[in-house]
Amino acid sequence: MLTEHLALINKYPKKTCFVLKGDEIIFSSEAKGVKPLKEFYEERGASEEPLTVVDRIMGKGAVMLAVLIGAKTIVTPIISQIALEYANANGVKTQFTKVVPYIVNRTCDGRCPIETAVLNIDEVLQGYEVMDEKLKSLSK
Repeated sequence: MLTEHLALINKYPKKTCFVLKGDEIIFSSEAKGVKPLKEFYEERGASEEPLTVVDRIMGKGAVMLAVLIGAKTIVTPIISQIALEYANANGVKTQFTKVVPYIVNRTCDGRCPIETAVLNIDEVLQGYEVMDEKLKSLSK
């Protein structure tokens, strides 16, 4: 499953995120960071059926949003240590290629601001609200 889901990333190089229900792609995005999963949640809410998230990079914020939408499986080439711990604590199966100490920001000079914002938050709705505020402040 890991190889076949990771193949989506190679097959669609402009896409950054996929949400699958079973084997069917029900959502995909070219947006960066946590925006695809935030958009999915805002448009569709939480799924009653288990979902799989395939994303290029998963930090804690992205994993929190995956939990929020109802993902039971995450497939990614890169996941941060804290994101992996959060997924495990929330019963989300993870398949990954590499674990990194943290997700690097876009300028490569520090930690991702979204992962930093939710570092000490465990409740998903609180995490969503913090990420929403952080994204608004970053876009100013």
